[in-house]
Amino acid sequence: MNLVKKTIYLLLFTFSGVLVAQETITNESVVQMMELGFDDYMIIDKINTSDVKFDASISALGNLKKAGVSSEVISLIMDKSKQNTKSKTGIYYLAENGEDKLIHPSVFSGSNSNAVAQKLVSGLINSKKKAQLPGVHSNNVLKTNSPEFTFIFDPSVTEVDNMQNNQGGDTGIFNWWFRMASNPNEFVLVKLTVKERKNLREVITGKDSWITSSSGIDPKYALNFSMEEIEGNKFKVTPDALEPGEYCFIYQGQVPQGRENQSVFDFSIQ
Repeated sequence: MNLVKKTIYLLLFTFSGVLVAQETITNESVVQMMELGFDDYMIIDKINTSDVKFDASISALGNLKKAGVSSEVISLIMDKSKQNTKSKTGIYYLAENGEDKLIHPSVFSGSNSNAVAQKLVSGLINSKKKAQLPGVHSNNVLKTNSPEFTFIFDPSVTEVDNMQNNQGGDTGIFNWWFRMASNPNEFVLVKLTVKERKNLREVITGKDSWITSSSGIDPKYALNFSMEEIEGNKFKVTPDALEPGEYCFIYQGQVPQGRENQSVFDFSIQ
């Protein structure tokens, strides 16, 4: 019997150790510990021995101060936020369960233009170039018209990151958009046009005429968003209120040699 008890205790200890190892401390965790009566030195020790994912934006720090978190703990949170153990480059949105969910890039399935119509009128109008995404809805569904996104950049990263984007036979640069860009202003937010009968979404990516050609998103289609720097390479992005529909962020900065910018970061507002 003693052997059985020892075995059970050992299993429980091992299992609890796994749970502790998987725990990630957040701003909310710190407030909970403080409300439960933990002293500062206990909270600081917990932060220093755990995975962390802190929000060090001005508004978040203000909320910590209002909750009664000490200046010493807030200072540690600001320092630790620079080395969040769960942070990887990319665009994240706040899911319903309160966790940040990564938006994987969606590759354009094709493109078209009204070049024939343009030729018929001898170049008097522009031919619109359109990029298309399969399906009428994104897999990233947000049930709020005031979503918050987190952009994480790191031009210095050389290790394998969230994704590898292959084009042709070249492996290219891992997650290259967030190595080339340094802030969200190098992306534009646009609303996609839904084509129900064709089962696709599309966006105008340029114009051609017999005389001139242009590429990129027309500024009149770009939607406004505010940007707040959380730390050096991490930003909180909040668009103006969005009506239900299909949207995407499109990179508009410099494209590395040998690469093509054929992907977007799409989401649905429901």
